Amino acid sequence: MSIWLPDLSSRNGPKYLAIADAVGEAVSNGTLVPGDKLPPQRNLAYDLGVTLGTVTRAYQEARRRGLVDGEVGRGTYVLGGLGAQLPSGGFASALLSNDNRLDFSLATPSPCRGGELLADTLKQIATERHLGHLLTYQTDTAMYRHLEAASSWIGRSDVDAPASRIALTNGAQQGIMLSLMTLARSGDVILSESLTYPGVIHIATQLGLQLQGVAMDDEGMLPGALDDACRRMTARCVYLMPTLQNPTTATMSLARRQAIAEVARRRDLYIIEDDIWGQMIENQPPPISSLIPERSFYVTSLSKCMAGGLRIGFVLAPENRIQALRTNVRVSNWMTAPLMAEIARRWIYDGTGDQLMSWQRRENRNRSEIAIESLRGFPVRHVLETLHLWLELPAPWRANEFQKEVERQGVRLLTAESFTVGRDVAPHAVRICTGGSNSLADIKQGMDIIADTLRNGPGARTAVI
Repeated sequence: MSIWLPDLSSRNGPKYLAIADAVGEAVSNGTLVPGDKLPPQRNLAYDLGVTLGTVTRAYQEARRRGLVDGEVGRGTYVLGGLGAQLPSGGFASALLSNDNRLDFSLATPSPCRGGELLADTLKQIATERHLGHLLTYQTDTAMYRHLEAASSWIGRSDVDAPASRIALTNGAQQGIMLSLMTLARSGDVILSESLTYPGVIHIATQLGLQLQGVAMDDEGMLPGALDDACRRMTARCVYLMPTLQNPTTATMSLARRQAIAEVARRRDLYIIEDDIWGQMIENQPPPISSLIPERSFYVTSLSKCMAGGLRIGFVLAPENRIQALRTNVRVSNWMTAPLMAEIARRWIYDGTGDQLMSWQRRENRNRSEIAIESLRGFPVRHVLETLHLWLELPAPWRANEFQKEVERQGVRLLTAESFTVGRDVAPHAVRICTGGSNSLADIKQGMDIIADTLRNGPGARTAVI
């Protein structure tokens, strides 16, 4: 339910408290019931004539009271009683089947035979007599041999990556968060593409950072727009994804990467480069971090290219920043589990990781080809080896109307609203992910629903007087 609109005319005090109080009353009198979705924050701010920050603060207060729960990219939902959990991992939509076969909202890798390979690796580890080193605290956040494996992995991307400049993290998302913690403090300005990974939007909010979007084109962030942003405001760093940008799939040319590096060097700007897809695509330009290593935090992981549950991330930091980064590792979780890091080390060296990557590439291509064939004739941006597509909706479709219509038919996806930074205007586009637990038949069914909906056009709208 996203059409709920509170009446604040008779409420006194701060607007954010008035909105939170209105949520509580609506839950109490049954106007809002467990599982109902509150309006997107941007929409409610516009309808009420208040700032986006006011609505954000109101939703946070409602969450603190145990009335709602939510997540960037999913929305905010009413809980069933004080602190009760919603179905399907904390979120609900009565329009979707319980098995979520047609859920294309998350960019997760496809299930594979990694379980069998994991069993073999654990058997090998179990034959060794001395395993105590995998059960002890690591005083410098990681065992050196695990850092050497990370160095070998990053080196595949043509980046000079000495183990002395690497920190292990629990996946790339934690690596991004710890990099931001190392570079910025609450209130600092952080730049990103105008459409960016929702996890970064969420992290910036939690750390009290001011995330500002920078204009993009078909290759990603525009160097001139980045330079202009640095001229207008004092920014600490820029987060970007030069290869297979999430959500648009844009990939920067070498010339574009060189131009971004030049702006960063001239403007005294640090770069956090998210390269989780780099290993999946052959013959990619070198990472920006190889061009400006003294100002780059290079973040990657094994989760997208091998298996989602392999929560190992690697951050290559400048020499003068690595100890501060490792300190933040210790502050947040002390270290990555040595057993998990040992599995990653073996898979990097013994060919298991390459086997899994080859499987993922083939599976991604199969899934992408099905989606692209169903959506032929529509403006879809895609790369066969990746897990997501970017669909620009033809007029007169609006993104939120399209999302509601396909959800009515059992299909879940995300609109550009989930990826839009700050108060920038979101384009009428959606991200469609083909990974996860969906079968090839599920993908075909879901894409056909999406294509038919596009062809049929929006339904009759209620006349406005």
